[in-house]
Formats: sequence, structure tokens, C-alpha cells
Amino acid sequence: MKKSLGWAYLFFALSLLGLAGLHTIYLGKPLKGVFFLLATWAGLFTLTQVLILPSPSIPLVIGLALPKLYQNFVLTIPSPSLPLVSGLLALPVIVVWWCVDLLTLPQQTRKANEKMKKIRL
Repeated sequence: MKKSLGWAYLFFALSLLGLAGLHTIYLGKPLKGVFFLLATWAGLFTLTQVLILPSPSIPLVIGLALPKLYQNFVLTIPSPSLPLVSGLLALPVIVVWWCVDLLTLPQQTRKANEKMKKIRL
């Protein structure tokens, strides 16, 4: 079955919502898609650890001059761990990977269709 560029872009858009790698799986590269998914979730895990979840480490109170409602928010720096460090390394890789995939998706779709033609012959 011929691969559609429209579907590839739709799956790419879903990857920005955390379902990363669907477009690569659709284009016939399941290992790349699984790696993309794992790296994205490692990056999201890191963001939750650094920005959202409280941690028993060094609290940095942000905005003492802010209104009283916002003075309770504390930004914490979690102690380094392997998942945290790997997630921090994964974030820039994923951002670059998304940009490259966005620009090369037509070429990837064309290659997937050419590969399918060769398999049929």
C-alpha cells in the first residue's frame, strides 16, 4: 500500500503530543520509531522531574516579590540520577530530530514508497 504524505504529517503532529515515532513506524522504520518514542518519554520524564514534581533537593524560591498566591511555588533541582541525566541529554536530540524529520518527511515518504515498489517486483 502506498504511503501518504498527509498521513505521515498527521502522525508527526501526534508525535508532538507525546506519541513520538508513529510517523517513522508508518513509513516502515519500527526500530527508529520505538527509539524515538523512548527518547521522547525520557525527555518528558526529565521535564516533570525538573519543572513540576517536588524533589528533596535544593529549593530555589522564585519570585519573592510576586503576589502572595505565587510565593508558594518552588523550583527544585533534583539530585542527579541516570534517568535524569539521560533525559536531559535526550531533550536536545529529540528537538533536533523533530526539526529534521519535519523538513525531510516528503523525502522519507518517497523512499518508503520506492522501497515498497522494489519489494513488489
